[in-house]
Amino acid sequence: MKRKIKFSLIIGCFLLFFLILFHFSISASDSINLEELLQTIIEEKTVVTNVYEVINLGNFFFSEQLYMPALDEYVKALQIDPSNKIALINLSYTFFKMDDFDKALEQLVPLKEDDIAYAYYIRGMIFKEQRKLEEAIAQYEKVVELVPNHPQLYSELGQLYLDNHQLVKANKRFIEMGYCKYRSPIMEKLVAYQPNAYCYLHLGNYYRNNGELEQAQEAYQRATQFDDDPRSIALAYFYRGEINLKDHSYDRAIIEKELAQKVYPLGGHQFTFNSFAEALIEIGDQYYHNGILPEALTHYQLATNLANKPDILAEAHYKKGLTYYRSQDYENALREAETALALNPEYLSDRQRLIDLLIANSWSNITKK
Repeated sequence: MKRKIKFSLIIGCFLLFFLILFHFSISASDSINLEELLQTIIEEKTVVTNVYEVINLGNFFFSEQLYMPALDEYVKALQIDPSNKIALINLSYTFFKMDDFDKALEQLVPLKEDDIAYAYYIRGMIFKEQRKLEEAIAQYEKVVELVPNHPQLYSELGQLYLDNHQLVKANKRFIEMGYCKYRSPIMEKLVAYQPNAYCYLHLGNYYRNNGELEQAQEAYQRATQFDDDPRSIALAYFYRGEINLKDHSYDRAIIEKELAQKVYPLGGHQFTFNSFAEALIEIGDQYYHNGILPEALTHYQLATNLANKPDILAEAHYKKGLTYYRSQDYENALREAETALALNPEYLSDRQRLIDLLIANSWSNITKK
């Protein structure tokens, strides 16, 4: 009875671990500088790693049958908390699903023999796969002691006895199974997870890093459907935009960029968009020098939509102003030149004189009308 009570308490703790979401708060007395903390968040640096968030992400990958990234997350969790029983068991189960039985058994060594039904169950499954029926039966019998009246366990144990030609014991377990109420599989809670934007963001990153861009886009899209994690949602929009940029789908990339900025400020994540904006300015310059002004204007406009660095934005608006001026659209030329000057008033003197000249000539042509 004591062992049953003890196991019930342990199972309760396990379920509690999976259901509780840990939150970290910062009191006024903490020495952490709030501005520095905010900056680290914006720069995607982790201040405090929650081991259960890492395990949860591993569980998510496991549920998608992505066993290698799941394994990586469980290993990461054990680096944070080497004695974490959930991480050890989940890592063992992952090795089991990957058919690496030796490593699966190795992960269970640190666990105490008298209080972890999951460990017995995994050992039993491994021995069953290896057709070591006596060893498998011994492990399953220990699980039944800790988790009594479980129809699935009785069914599996009965089948093991049947395979081992122990017909009387097999019949006993099958009869006992008929008196049990249905209970969910013992491993079901082990790999339980809470799907959220963070999980789908990292699933998208996994696919993107492997060049599976369609699957990545789909995962990022799923991430944007949640509403409780604005940073992960913004990053999902951002990475969707990056994929669109590489496909030269600039209009779509601009929409994704604007959605990301609207949801959460991502700071340094604008680098890629600025790089593409500079490239678009160079392409626009080629059209401009060849006298193909509509195409030049289109590329400068795309650059203004993508960039967020003041110097790049100012450059794009200035080039737009020159293009309008050359097209004799002096009012728009004036507007773009003034915008460029306002965005980056610290231009080098030569460039500022050019902008001032553009403004003056635009005014002159407007007044002539």
